[in-house]
Amino acid sequence: MEPVKITVSSNNVISIKGDVSTIEDYARIRDSINELIGNGAIDIVVDFEDSKTIMSSLLGFFMKLINHDKVKVRIRVGSNELYKSLKTMHLIDLFDIRMR
Repeated sequence: MEPVKITVSSNNVISIKGDVSTIEDYARIRDSINELIGNGAIDIVVDFEDSKTIMSSLLGFFMKLINHDKVKVRIRVGSNELYKSLKTMHLIDLFDIRMR
């Protein structure tokens, strides 16, 4: 399995290419987002280019950012499967989820 590719573009957009499936993927994404926040970002866009799933620990991290750290998290997805899954969990409004 090919590792997830994480790209930070601008001061608040993080793009993720590949299926997010391991704890290492989670840690790398978390660390990249924490670095953006450390640099002053208060509105983050996370773009899942082609992942079909998101780990529950990553969703929990996003919820912590919103509720505790008061950081706005917006999610963009490229997979219909992921969009439908997030819609089923009633997360569309919370994360302002949109298809890319």
